[in-house]
Amino acid sequence: MAGLSIGAPTSAQGAEKHDWTHNLAQTDHTRLFRETDWTRNGLGPPREWDSTLQLFANLVHADSRAACLWWGPDYVAIYNEAFAPLCHGVHPALMGSTYAQGFPELWPHIRLLFEESTRTGLGQNVTSDAPLLVERNGWREEAFFSGSFLPIGPPHHPLGFYNSVYEVTDQKLADRRTSMLNKLAAVPDQKSDVVVDHLLTTLATNPYDVPLVMLYKFDATAESTTLRLQGQSGLPEGHKLLVDVANIDSDEGLIPELRRAESAPIFIDHDDRFEAVSWRGWGAPSRKIAILPIRSPNRIFGYLVVGLNPYRPFDDICRQFVHDLNRMVSTIVSSAITFELAETRREQLESDLAVSNLKLRHLVEHASVGMCHVSVEGEMLWANDQYFHLAGRTVEEHTANFSFYDAYLDEDLPKVRGVWNELLAGVEHTNTEFRMKRTYTSPTGEETPASIQVLAFPYRDPESGQVKSVMACTTDISRLKWAQTFHARSAAQAREAKEQQEAFIDVVSHEMRNPLSAIVHCADAIIAMADDESKYAEGSAQRLETLAEIVQNAKVVLQCSTHQRRILDDVLTLSKLKSMLLSIKPVAVEPLRMVSSIVGMFEAEISSNSIRCNVTPDPSLSDLAIDHVFLDTSRVTQIFINLLTNAIKFLKLSKEPSIAITLGASTSDPRSFFPKNMFWADGEPSSDVTNSSEWGSGEQVYLTFIVEDSGIGLSNDAIAKIFKRFSQAHVKTHVTYGGSGLGLYISKELAEKQGGEIGVTSVSGKGTKFGFYVKSRRREVQSAETETTIPINSDKDLKPVPQQMHLLLVEDNLINQKVLSKQLRRVGCIVDVANNGLEALNMLEENTFDAVLMDSEMPILDGLAATRLIRQKELEGDGLLGTAMAQGPRAGTRLPVIAVTANVRDEQIEAAMDAGADDVVQKPFKVDELIDRLHTLIVR
Repeated sequence: MAGLSIGAPTSAQGAEKHDWTHNLAQTDHTRLFRETDWTRNGLGPPREWDSTLQLFANLVHADSRAACLWWGPDYVAIYNEAFAPLCHGVHPALMGSTYAQGFPELWPHIRLLFEESTRTGLGQNVTSDAPLLVERNGWREEAFFSGSFLPIGPPHHPLGFYNSVYEVTDQKLADRRTSMLNKLAAVPDQKSDVVVDHLLTTLATNPYDVPLVMLYKFDATAESTTLRLQGQSGLPEGHKLLVDVANIDSDEGLIPELRRAESAPIFIDHDDRFEAVSWRGWGAPSRKIAILPIRSPNRIFGYLVVGLNPYRPFDDICRQFVHDLNRMVSTIVSSAITFELAETRREQLESDLAVSNLKLRHLVEHASVGMCHVSVEGEMLWANDQYFHLAGRTVEEHTANFSFYDAYLDEDLPKVRGVWNELLAGVEHTNTEFRMKRTYTSPTGEETPASIQVLAFPYRDPESGQVKSVMACTTDISRLKWAQTFHARSAAQAREAKEQQEAFIDVVSHEMRNPLSAIVHCADAIIAMADDESKYAEGSAQRLETLAEIVQNAKVVLQCSTHQRRILDDVLTLSKLKSMLLSIKPVAVEPLRMVSSIVGMFEAEISSNSIRCNVTPDPSLSDLAIDHVFLDTSRVTQIFINLLTNAIKFLKLSKEPSIAITLGASTSDPRSFFPKNMFWADGEPSSDVTNSSEWGSGEQVYLTFIVEDSGIGLSNDAIAKIFKRFSQAHVKTHVTYGGSGLGLYISKELAEKQGGEIGVTSVSGKGTKFGFYVKSRRREVQSAETETTIPINSDKDLKPVPQQMHLLLVEDNLINQKVLSKQLRRVGCIVDVANNGLEALNMLEENTFDAVLMDSEMPILDGLAATRLIRQKELEGDGLLGTAMAQGPRAGTRLPVIAVTANVRDEQIEAAMDAGADDVVQKPFKVDELIDRLHTLIVR
């Protein structure tokens, strides 16, 4: 110690030693240091201390760290002001006391430390794991310190130890709290109850930072508002804050505070509610309590209530710890609940899958479809019962490879093998029909090979894509194949029957109309000749009377012919209806003009019977602005002909015969146009004929018609049966008035086919009112289109009719040919005759004609083919026909061709027009009608 020793003063006169303690900073602590009795532990007054002790005493007081000098063999304490708070309440008594006196409980451990340092001559570091409560700013605070004991003096013989101390509280707290959070993260199991126990157990490991814990959780469903206490520590049983179950809207316990913490942690101060709490850790009450919401971004699971360390300040470090704890607990609980939901979902899916598999197996076993699974080697791996049933073979018969081939008909085996090879080659699927060896008995008792439809597809290895096996579904289509064959045969028979029906109609029409036509022409000729003869006859009155009787008889023939023609028309129309051969063909027409034209057909009969006839348009036509509409004029005309024929027939005995025709329109309720007591014929609604494209897309309109006569009227009994087939008002009606009993039945059918109805109202003796309506469509406004076909004769730039029309009559029936040519010549026409179409074409190359009257059915070349050749020559400018059209007498218009035919079906009339005919005249007809048609066609 000589090197550290400061010698005593050399003055022998006993000069006083200098008091070095006055050089210390003048503080309460240094005052305590100077006033301490240092003699009680053998150090003596500070002024007498040797230089070494003075030096280190000065160093202790100058040290900014907490420092203490333990001096002498008894380790007497000399410490600075920074060390005082660390003295565990023994300050200021510790100043000048030995270590054993100041810290008797620590002395056994520290004594060993001093001894070890003396032995080794090395300093000793000390870190305290136990927290210290340090008095700071008027309150106690948990703190952690580390220090070192450095020996002073010769090695192995120290004079004392220099003890410096520094604070490590932040690090210690961070380590303790991080350790707890890490333990929380190490969840042993994701089950909810395990997670709750883990949370409570882990929080219990840090009672200093978490002296109070309450864990609440909502019930499992996301919509639940019921909170349940999962566990707690620090609250004695029966405490008022312990609420086991409550709704989130409750005011019990801390529930109102929980509601406030729904989205983020909140902090509340200690108050009376926390009395009688058994605080863990320090045993002192927390000054702040944190309420943490346990939540995910879109759902809240519960709340965690924790008391905070009572001996740590509520600062940013504390807040960060709370937020870290909140995030950790939320993550753990959210993961657990998500896991449980996933587990529940998985269990449900497994359960559903098991049920689904059970249902699928049940379905497969009981399905009407055969199913099988075959290896690429041809081994039957699996098949349901229906497969074996459809194959007509047992399970045992399918044991050998490719034994499934044996079920198929030998003729189909190549196709079966071909499909199998395609599947092995990798085709995605095949759908093929095969015939089996087992037989199928049809409903008619016929036995045929059974047929199945096989949908097959390869099963591939998911990784390599190689075909591993083949799966197939088989369906019995035996009945379907039989039905297809049966229906095909039935359809062929129906087509044959229809063709036979059409042929029958054609034959009946041709064979009856041709003679009728000759009869009509002969009767016309007789009347004309008799009239001429009577004008120039000279002789007795008896001869004139004979001529008058001849005329009368000829008129009777004409009337009978007309009656016969109408009966024929009705029978043929009925045949068409029965055979579904009657079609509806719409054309654009003005309703009023159409009705006027129909009435004009009866002008002669109306005039000869002195009938007053009026056609009146209803205001509804103008109200609805009805102009042109699409409807089938021929069918409407047919109804009108029947109604007007009946009206004229029953007006014979009327004193003031009259017919009133009214036509109107309606867009919704057509029956409202007619009298309320109208009796409507029973019928079945037909499909809407106006839905096809040929009707256009104009508005649907109902056209309504009333035909009222002043005839004999009808009784109620007669009205009830008047629309039935072959029925008349009275059993003797046909005797008195004629008729077949078909007209009104046909009218009913025609009205229904056009989407309408027909009805009647009448009072016996006071006349009858028939009414009917049909569905039509407005004609859309269309722009004019340029005609590209051969120009047809029109009214533009018409020239006067030649005084003599030069006609070519093409007719193979010699009687009709002779009679008609004679009649035409009689009215001033020049007539050339051809027996068939070929003769006609030859004659057209030799002479120019004003028109051609062309029969349809002829040998060698029929009328349609001849007409087409005429039009072709005109188009190509070939021969005299082409020259006459281009620059001849017709001046750019084609040769008029009128088809004169006994074929009256719509298709036949349409075929004639398509072949190039300009008009069609049906046999029988009067020459006057034919001349009128010619006048409309021949250039005037």
